[in-house]
Amino acid sequence: MPTYQTLSDAVRDMRARGFVNTFTIQQRQLFCSELSIPVSPAQLTLLEQHHVKAHDTTGHREIYGFRTMDNKLGIMTDTYAEYAPEEFEAIVGRYLRQAPRA
Repeated sequence: MPTYQTLSDAVRDMRARGFVNTFTIQQRQLFCSELSIPVSPAQLTLLEQHHVKAHDTTGHREIYGFRTMDNKLGIMTDTYAEYAPEEFEAIVGRYLRQAPRA
């Protein structure tokens, strides 16, 4: 599994490796803007998790690489843990309790 020094390095490399979609939390649900559809968290498989340096008040960020049931790859960052903590926990929390950290 690759290691990254910054969030932008991680995003750039993951995009180059096919993680071209972005998962966001909008109106209390997971949404993919590139596909213009809501996505059920149950349809996602966590493939990668990376801990990287960030130039903000936390000093670090997590970036997650997911695959949908129809094999679409996408990313999500832990930014939503701050802005929508309940939704983030419902979506990502179950993976964090199960997956080893990269």
